[in-house]
Amino acid sequence: MQIRRLRTIAVTAVLVAVASAAAVYVPPRARHRSENVALGRQWADLLEKHSTFSGQQSSPAVEVAFSYAPPTDENLRRLRETYDLAAIAGDGSETERLINLMAWVCRLTGHANEPVIPKELNAFNLIRLATVEHMLINCYMKTVILNEVYLAMGWESRWTHLLPHSNEDAASHFVTSVYARTLGKWVLMDPDFGVYLTDEAGQLLGVSEVRSRLISGQPLIVNDVNAGGRLSTAWESARDFIIGADYLWFLTDFMFKIRCPQRSLFNQAAEPNRVYFELIPDGYRDELLQQPKITEDGRRTFYLNDEGLFWQDPPAPL
Repeated sequence: MQIRRLRTIAVTAVLVAVASAAAVYVPPRARHRSENVALGRQWADLLEKHSTFSGQQSSPAVEVAFSYAPPTDENLRRLRETYDLAAIAGDGSETERLINLMAWVCRLTGHANEPVIPKELNAFNLIRLATVEHMLINCYMKTVILNEVYLAMGWESRWTHLLPHSNEDAASHFVTSVYARTLGKWVLMDPDFGVYLTDEAGQLLGVSEVRSRLISGQPLIVNDVNAGGRLSTAWESARDFIIGADYLWFLTDFMFKIRCPQRSLFNQAAEPNRVYFELIPDGYRDELLQQPKITEDGRRTFYLNDEGLFWQDPPAPL
């Protein structure tokens, strides 16, 4: 009887603690739910209104060709050997190896919204800052690392800048797009959140497929490499519901336009006169197709409206 009474007291105490925590946590966050839900609908409406890419020609016409540094590049070879990337990738299928490498980069350190951007933006320096100086880094820096990791392992890869309809200088998101040859397509890996997306059959998806499914309402499964047990997952789902925001809500804002560099290589940020291609949908500022944007430092951005051209397959390996 004594044991049963103690159990009852313990359970009651836990329930009281949970209720107290919920009373503190839920109300302030729930107040933001309606605002977040409204924002999500606004972003979804913008995607739906600009859902297509009809392949309008740029004027003047530009040759759209992407290039990727080979794994024989000296810096990439050194990166591969220094961190024994083959062991991190493992001996599984191609998709398993891609996921393992993404998970490793994700777990190097935590996230910071506005960290100091170092002058040297390459995997060696960023890994050192993350693991030796315990610096928190953002999506851009984790994408730089993962992109160079994939290149070092022989995969064609691009860092991919996901941009909203407007106010892109205030907020955007970076992910890594890597070409999975066994699937014959580009797939999205997010080393900042530690997630990749699949369809209902478990097939990995790329940026273009994710954008399309966000618009059509087709299923999108978010796979989190850091997911805990059932209790942790249930709590995260409850939290997302309370605040009216989750990862797909977040992506809905940043899947409007997509920008990638023409050349994907080690220490890319140090390359002078960089060239970028940006994919813009039908009905969005068609005048951008008329001429590139050139910044003071010589960076050029060419705007495209051809999704197939933008996501062209890389050259077949020799």
